[in-house]
Amino acid sequence: MPLKDLFPNLFRLEVVKNCSIRDRVEGLWLWKHDPATNDKTRELAILSDALISVLLNNRSDVWKWMGDPSGRFSVRSVKNVLRGNVDVSNRYVMDWCKWTPIKCNVFAWRAEINRIPTYDALLRRGIVVGDGLCFLCKAENESVDHLFVSCKVVAVIWQRVSRWGRIPNISAFSFKDLLETHKYVNVGETKKKAVQGIIIMASWYLWKARNKSVFSAANVKAEDVFYDIRSMGFLCFKFRSKNNPISLEDWCKFVIM
Repeated sequence: MPLKDLFPNLFRLEVVKNCSIRDRVEGLWLWKHDPATNDKTRELAILSDALISVLLNNRSDVWKWMGDPSGRFSVRSVKNVLRGNVDVSNRYVMDWCKWTPIKCNVFAWRAEINRIPTYDALLRRGIVVGDGLCFLCKAENESVDHLFVSCKVVAVIWQRVSRWGRIPNISAFSFKDLLETHKYVNVGETKKKAVQGIIIMASWYLWKARNKSVFSAANVKAEDVFYDIRSMGFLCFKFRSKNNPISLEDWCKFVIM
């Protein structure tokens, strides 16, 4: 998307509307006046972070074929791709959980590709809502990774889930890491599948709690969210799995059959 659409408040301050990114990266910003309001300073901070990774040179842009390490296109490399010898995807492929509701799997997939309406996602679309702070902790800007990984309210919930599941404390650097947690716990395959589904369902219920805070001004309590995760997780695990004899008591003790 054009930067003028991503940062509309800053674009209104720009003196030369048809300037290039090169003009500004290599030179100085030409504002009508310095960004002063919260919306403008927030946009400037995000823009500055985005431009840090921009490297300019005097070469023209070129096409690069991702199907070959050399970057050069050839019929042979296309044949290798079609045969499955080369993976040209740079996206994480989520492992869906069969016993969790489809809506929870779809939500986790959308969250991993950053396609849920967190504050930072809305800002990229030119939609400014409130002060941008996380609706649960009110301490940091809301993003997918913050909301599900580093928010202090969510951290309490993950601690409860870890103690309940008798696994090491769930810790992650990104939402993708969170979805991969079950692969690294030292338990049997059945328990791994249970942990995987619990994390996916927990993400769904965290999002529901966040939305209650946003739209109903509800006070989110970590204990309430955890009990929703555990109770609804039992119903799904028992009745969406074939011939599953697990009882509620065993589920609460995390004795997975």
